Amino acid sequence: MTLEGLIQSDLWREFEEYARSRRRQPARLLAELMREQLEIAADVALNNEIRRDVQKSGYKEKDAVRIVREYRAEKRKRRAAS
Repeated sequence: MTLEGLIQSDLWREFEEYARSRRRQPARLLAELMREQLEIAADVALNNEIRRDVQKSGYKEKDAVRIVREYRAEKRKRRAAS
């Protein structure tokens, strides 16, 4: 689906209604949702990579979870500071 096709679709009209019901501009809300999804995908990829590395290293899963949580907290702090 092209961007033009999306904008002309019923899905976009529904999304516009939803955004406006939340008092948000549809384009701005869509950008925020896309950013969140990209961050989630990056976190999942990082989590999978750490899980593989942990299995090779002999660490326990709880150690890997702690490392990921610390990384995400640091990432949030850097993002909030910018």
